[in-house]
Amino acid sequence: MKLHRNSQKRIYFEDAVYFVTSKTHNNYPYFRERIFCDLFVENLRLCKRLKGFLLYGWVLVYDHFHLQIHPNDKFNISNIIQFLKRNIAHNINYVIGYTEGANNYSRLQFRGILDKYRKQFIEKYPNGYPFPKFKWQKSYYDHYIRNDNEFNNFLDYIEFNVDKHHLPPDWPYVYTNSAFDDLIDES
Repeated sequence: MKLHRNSQKRIYFEDAVYFVTSKTHNNYPYFRERIFCDLFVENLRLCKRLKGFLLYGWVLVYDHFHLQIHPNDKFNISNIIQFLKRNIAHNINYVIGYTEGANNYSRLQFRGILDKYRKQFIEKYPNGYPFPKFKWQKSYYDHYIRNDNEFNNFLDYIEFNVDKHHLPPDWPYVYTNSAFDDLIDES
């Protein structure tokens, strides 16, 4: 067990599974826009590949996401969530047109994906769309999962979020969608 170095006083457990929630700044519903949702999924794939964590469940709703993840020994929960949130914010802002610092993007293999979404966004909103600059709320909520019962209850909660937030019945951005089987690990 290690303590986080900043004032959050986050505790890390070895070989732990966590339920994580992060919200957009002021609960702004950026993820009503499917382009941003697709970009979220691409970033989740990239983060999973680079940080090597196990992902058991996830859902993206209009203003937040939930993950159920098992970090590895090299990257803790804070490393993973910081990477994910930073990249999603940077990439969505690039797509919207807030391009300051965009030339400093370090993952060039991702640049083609960003340009594809930027083009789609411009086609959809040719006169611009007044999305505010994307930001997340500071920090995130996490819960250390203590047993199989909690593990299953949190997976059920993640899946239930689609109904809880009155999303369209065909809302695809949830781990139970077979299109995202590549993201999910067996528990």
